[in-house]
Amino acid sequence: MAKIRVVAIERQYCSGGSTTGKRAAELLGVPCYDREIVDMAAEKLGLTSEEILKHEEAVLGLLKTPLSLKMGHDRKLDISEKVFAAEAEIVTELAKKGPCVIVGRCAGYILKNVTRTLRVYIYADQESRAARAVNEHDIPYDEVDSRLKRYDKKRGDFFNTNTRMNWSSMLTYDVCFNSGVMGTEGCAKAICDIVNASK
Repeated sequence: MAKIRVVAIERQYCSGGSTTGKRAAELLGVPCYDREIVDMAAEKLGLTSEEILKHEEAVLGLLKTPLSLKMGHDRKLDISEKVFAAEAEIVTELAKKGPCVIVGRCAGYILKNVTRTLRVYIYADQESRAARAVNEHDIPYDEVDSRLKRYDKKRGDFFNTNTRMNWSSMLTYDVCFNSGVMGTEGCAKAICDIVNASK
């Protein structure tokens, strides 16, 4: 990777954002971090990965600068705040190690003053997402609509609370790709083209 050192991907549930991130990382020859960040935060805080995910949903937000919060400071943090603070520290450490792709965890916001980051949003039409939900996530067809809405709301609430920005607004990102039209491979290649053109 060149001037753009990190690709930070936010995505609608079942839009293929994780697949896109992994493929883009392969094409760029860099690591991709996704669920691994949850596992790292769990180890850091002495919790299980399931507990981390549970507390992500209840996060209250850290206002101003989450990166300034360190474990053990005088201010006593709510466990949900500690989870986000730990994830923010991990995201920053991973970005400082070298070029990478990070999926979720508000990485684009966290890294805005750390390193040059391409902020990407992956979305898709309802039909494409429903097909992926059934075929790749084994979600029963009659539960698809409610599951998509519920998980999008969780992701949106987590992002909006911690960043004070709008998760689903194109103004929050540098580029937005419709994987229903482009496919995950097309999205991954487009990301790589942008990164490589930044040389």
